[in-house]
Amino acid sequence: MIIQTHPEWVEGDLYFDFSKAQSVRKLDAKGSDGHGLSHCLKSVDFVVEWSNQLWLIEIKDPEHGAIPAHLRAKEQDRFRRKLQSDKLINEELFPKLRDSLIYLSLDQGIAEKPMRYITLIGLSSLQPAELDGLQNKLWQTNWVNGPERGWGKSFEVHCMTVQQWNRLLPQCPITRKSEQPSHNQ
Repeated sequence: MIIQTHPEWVEGDLYFDFSKAQSVRKLDAKGSDGHGLSHCLKSVDFVVEWSNQLWLIEIKDPEHGAIPAHLRAKEQDRFRRKLQSDKLINEELFPKLRDSLIYLSLDQGIAEKPMRYITLIGLSSLQPAELDGLQNKLWQTNWVNGPERGWGKSFEVHCMTVQQWNRLLPQCPITRKSEQPSHNQ
């Protein structure tokens, strides 16, 4: 299985097949593989460069297979409360986007490509209206939607479940490790 070849493409219980991307960086990795500034900057999970786009990906997975069965409902309820209270946006999603952009700009510059901030939520019971609401709130947070004239480069915000990701982004499928036959936990 390709997971052994690219363990850095795993975030928790989710494996991303980035094999068609030009480059992949796990920005929140420990040590020199990550940005190395976790004491003062937050970061998205992955920065993925394609031939025609740059993706910043943040993953939240309250259905993680390692969560004990008797605690899953409680964890998912906790996540939903965080989502509904805007804590998810204000304390996690927005700061991670902001700090990642600061780091990337100062470290190597940001590629002259359309940019996508993708929040992947591993919660299959989320309804489209909830995802749209999250996406709209994130887009309206502080400076994300840009100045009145808009940004000089294409920038979009997307929020989706694993199922939506696999349907909309077939060039980069996600596999849940805990659902694989060879998974041992």
